[in-house]
Amino acid sequence: MKFSVRAVDLARHLEIVKNHSCDYDEAGVYGLSVEQQVVEGDGSLAFPYKVQVSVKNDSGRDFEGIVLLALESDGAAGAECPAGSDSRFYLPGFMYGSNRGDQPWKVDCKFPRLRASVKNPADSDCPLSSFYMVRSDRLSHPCAVMLSGGSASGSRLLAFHTSPYIFEGKDFAQYGGFYCNADRGEIGFTLGYENAPWLFIQSHTIKPRQTEGNYIKLAAGGEIKKDFYLYDFETSSPFAVHDVIRKVYDFYHEVPRDAASVEEAVKDLSLAVCDYAWLNDEKIYSGFVRETDKAGVFSYNKIPSISWTNGIVVAYPQLVAAQRLKNKKMREQALECINHIVKNSLNQKSNLPYETYDEARGWSCHGWWYDGMHSGGHSAYLDGQFVYYLLKAYLFEKENGSVHKDWLDFAAGVVQAFERERNRAGEYPFIFSEVDGTGIEYDSLGSCWCLAASALYAIVSGDTEGLPELEKSADHYYKHFIERLECYGSPLDTDKAPDNEGVLAFIRAARCLHQITKKEVYLEYMKNALYQEFSYKFCYNGRITVPPLSEIGWSACGGSITSVCNPHIHPMSSSIVGEMKYFVEHCLDNASNAEARRYIQSRLDDTVKWGCQTYNLFDGQYGYGKKGWMSERFCYSQGLVVEKYPDGRLASTWFALMPWASSSVLEGLLEVK
Repeated sequence: MKFSVRAVDLARHLEIVKNHSCDYDEAGVYGLSVEQQVVEGDGSLAFPYKVQVSVKNDSGRDFEGIVLLALESDGAAGAECPAGSDSRFYLPGFMYGSNRGDQPWKVDCKFPRLRASVKNPADSDCPLSSFYMVRSDRLSHPCAVMLSGGSASGSRLLAFHTSPYIFEGKDFAQYGGFYCNADRGEIGFTLGYENAPWLFIQSHTIKPRQTEGNYIKLAAGGEIKKDFYLYDFETSSPFAVHDVIRKVYDFYHEVPRDAASVEEAVKDLSLAVCDYAWLNDEKIYSGFVRETDKAGVFSYNKIPSISWTNGIVVAYPQLVAAQRLKNKKMREQALECINHIVKNSLNQKSNLPYETYDEARGWSCHGWWYDGMHSGGHSAYLDGQFVYYLLKAYLFEKENGSVHKDWLDFAAGVVQAFERERNRAGEYPFIFSEVDGTGIEYDSLGSCWCLAASALYAIVSGDTEGLPELEKSADHYYKHFIERLECYGSPLDTDKAPDNEGVLAFIRAARCLHQITKKEVYLEYMKNALYQEFSYKFCYNGRITVPPLSEIGWSACGGSITSVCNPHIHPMSSSIVGEMKYFVEHCLDNASNAEARRYIQSRLDDTVKWGCQTYNLFDGQYGYGKKGWMSERFCYSQGLVVEKYPDGRLASTWFALMPWASSSVLEGLLEVK
């Protein structure tokens, strides 16, 4: 079990960049010799091959360039991916299968898409390519996995993991890189790195392939040594990818830094939203709150929404925190927000809530996301999410002595509209007609918020007559998205790129169905969906080079990448701490479940600690704002680094309080007793 080794020097690299190629030469062309030794292992999940690789410069002159170590799958060369159903590639947080490379790609948002036939992509082909190379810190876990064997599930798994960095002794010397190639049927690692064929900063900021600052320098007679751990085994399930990621997590895991306690973070985050983000006239929380040049004066980007980004997803955690802190002002704000939406947002024609409000249109479906949608109308992502949290708020209030019958009535009517438009497969619409509530667009895991809302309504109301249909829907979402390791269609601004948000709705729905039925299958559904989410969640603390994150010891571990389209960490996955806790507490305590319980508990602990260190612990800690302020953007790599300081320097966060983001962390922390 060995790597093939290829290389390019600086001059040759400029040629292949011009040709949009990844055709590196044999390493010997540059006088590089390679030694590989398998020192242990059998390639199994329990005992991977440990391969020690040494690259030495025997040429008598210094080498500057990139070295590629590649593993090839048998019989995969030339296969279409995934249309040819031969190989699927997993670079956690960056590539899932093919990132839907077999789907129409001429859409507004560009993100890496793998298609074997596009061997030398021109810029006009962007984002299609048969290969991708990326700097190592773009991945949430330092590994690459390939499934091949004639079906989407695959029959052979080939994978490796290695440190994402290159060291000289104990000192960091250089980033490495990860690689996948659908035409060649290869995965690999580079000494030095590339962002090829393009560097995706964000969906509308794509830079040319890098030709400076990314090369390794190997002096004459110099040598680089590196250890790799290789897996090569037969599998009947794509979930073997998660098994590898779990092993990688254990190997590289670094805990987040110690910062605030849970109690301190709950207080800091909720008071910041209460004191700075509430807009009393509009009865909403501002989407962004920014400081101005005048002390004590703030600017507000309102972007109203009934749920994400500044509606009930803020109000519900604030409501719960208000009770814990005995804060009357905080409670009154949360109730005003919820009551305002319930009393005013319903579209009588569709029986669905309008998602936004502005003075020109009044209540409508034309939020900030509208012009990026393929079909205008009510969003299942927003409407389902609103009803789910409305029912959570209803239960919380009822348990504490207040019954809001109008909330329950509102939810009942909307759930009925959801159920009416579910298709024969059991999937809810992604978009409903604003005119009459008809389902007009499907194929999205984001619509699973409707299932979560309907399942929670069954719990709250005690009406389980529709349970068989809910279970059918859960089976559909599981088999069509979770089992395929290709979850897409949640954020409204990503053109259905693979993401980690929709899976959060599925996890909630599966929990509700387990609460109702007590069937073990829904814990299994939860487990595999959690594992999918964990593939986006950092297992280690990367080397941040851009301030302010680089200056304060900020930790990536425990934070989850948003999507392959929006390459930053945002905190939405912190909101499912309660679901992780539920799984650990309800999973049968036996030998077969012990590993899952341990792993999920460790990820839960990471998520909690990450949230307690990722906001302003004091005024200005992140280069802006007051104590308790938190944005949604944390740039762990080159992705989404577009914000700038006043002097023009790039920044690795947004300089704004964004209440939905801090409320996601708050929601999870409130589940920690």
